[in-house]
Amino acid sequence: CEHRFRSIGRNECLVLDVPLHAMKIDEYRAGSGIEAALDPFWSSIRYLLTEEAKAGTANSLHMLVQYIKEKLQSHNYASIAYIHSHLFERLTIKKLAEIEHYHPAYYSSWFKKQTGKSPHNYIADLRLEEAKRMLMERNETLTVVSEALGFQNLSSFTRWFTKSTGMPPRLYRNTLYSDKK
Repeated sequence: CEHRFRSIGRNECLVLDVPLHAMKIDEYRAGSGIEAALDPFWSSIRYLLTEEAKAGTANSLHMLVQYIKEKLQSHNYASIAYIHSHLFERLTIKKLAEIEHYHPAYYSSWFKKQTGKSPHNYIADLRLEEAKRMLMERNETLTVVSEALGFQNLSSFTRWFTKSTGMPPRLYRNTLYSDKK
């Protein structure tokens, strides 16, 4: 999406590409943006985002953006909602296909059309974001994070995290906290 922003003086802008149908907006004029008021849910979300951005608390802002992302994704399809609510369990294509009443052979291509990712990559990305969030909070040991994400042992989690991010989880956590100082 193209976004334009112009102001006199110093301003900050946060842009979220939220589909109009998800925001329950009836009126829209091409080229001039939203003409109708947001529904109460999205007005509340806008207020929370603004307040969290002002407070400068990255972790709570991150969690709020994750909530918005999940809210948008979970309304569309039952299997995607199931993934989000059962993220730390063993998820199979067969089970996900059953939820949508599709044959497993068709489900993966259908899923990719909906999300732009294979089910495996979609789930891995969600788990990676959750791992990063847990590491950011710093109150969980690496073993606890590893177990929460369903890994058999810490070394498997470390290999996966390193392959996904380019750095081991301990270094990722230390980098987060050294950047804040």
